[in-house]
Amino acid sequence: MKVLIVHNRYRKAIPSGENSVVDAEIAILHTSGLDVPTYLRSSDEIAEMSGAQKVAVALGPIRSSQGVREFTELLDSEKPDVVHIHNVYPLISPWIIRTAHKAGIPIVMTVHNFRLDCVAGTYLRDGQVCTDCTSTSFAMPAITHGCYRGSSIQSVPMVMSRSIHRSTWQLVDRFIALTGFHQEFLVRMGIAPDRIVVRPTSVTDPGAGTAPGKDVLFVGRLGAEKGVDVLLEAWRISGAEQFGRTLHIVGDGELREAADRAARMDPSIRIHGMQDSAHVAELMDQCGPVVIPSTCFEGLPLVLAEAIARGRPIIASDIGGLGRTVTDDFGWKVPPSNAVALAATIGALTDEQIAQRGAAARERFLKEFDQAVTTPQLIGIYTELTSN
Repeated sequence: MKVLIVHNRYRKAIPSGENSVVDAEIAILHTSGLDVPTYLRSSDEIAEMSGAQKVAVALGPIRSSQGVREFTELLDSEKPDVVHIHNVYPLISPWIIRTAHKAGIPIVMTVHNFRLDCVAGTYLRDGQVCTDCTSTSFAMPAITHGCYRGSSIQSVPMVMSRSIHRSTWQLVDRFIALTGFHQEFLVRMGIAPDRIVVRPTSVTDPGAGTAPGKDVLFVGRLGAEKGVDVLLEAWRISGAEQFGRTLHIVGDGELREAADRAARMDPSIRIHGMQDSAHVAELMDQCGPVVIPSTCFEGLPLVLAEAIARGRPIIASDIGGLGRTVTDDFGWKVPPSNAVALAATIGALTDEQIAQRGAAARERFLKEFDQAVTTPQLIGIYTELTSN
């Protein structure tokens, strides 16, 4: 079977779990014996473009001429059995869905975020959950507030794309939702439930690993939407350092300076900056709970799957896909943007709880998040569509 994978990669300057998920999925499909040609673009290309090319890119979210042309050429040369789409913005455009549908090729799309409805993709504005555009056919609030990359001008083509391509999404044969929350989002978008499959972000099994340690680990972009400021305040008032715990923070972003400042004032906070996956794995093996204090409707962060694969329990905000995924048997849920509640959870941690919920996290991984489980599910989706 030949599956054409389509993905517009996010900029290297912005750490992207989605890029990593797509790369891993391509690799595991190859290993499983599938032929996997790719159509990959990168938003880093934009910096090298001429002024005229950048003008064309501005209209790309509606219909990218280059994206459609190159995609059509790939359909003609590769003749795939299935097209599997991840991200199409800003260089590829949803128009390729119409192209594949016209060619009679089944289309699968994994929904990693909420950009089909929210041009920011997060339902977050000014640090607060925002659904102002949900009930509108033309998302004028997104333009007013500059929700796409902080620019009203850049938001215009995204808003137009949102309106024009409402009907385009109906041409997708099967949507892959990362959680039940994503599934409900798609149903609200008018997608028939029988065209949606829930399949979580997954990773390969690294083995059982070591017993959980005492320390707490955060891995992600150091931005407000990830709840970094909430985490720093929660740690300050938690008293966790009295129990010999250290907060390890991996990542970079606009709140890096605030994190560095907190670490200078509190020796129980260690800032590691950007690290490769091998170093992150080492830190996970040393630490106990992994904290995901997001303030937005997260998709399903790759770090969650990586953590429970190593038997690390999760402390997460009770919001969006995180709230639907994390359960009391393998983690703790706290109200989003609530530093006091997060501090209470961190301060009440016991080594026994960490060990028990870590073991349950490992069990949950093996049942639902192991690529040995999810890859046959994905291939089954492809097989069903090609059979029909």
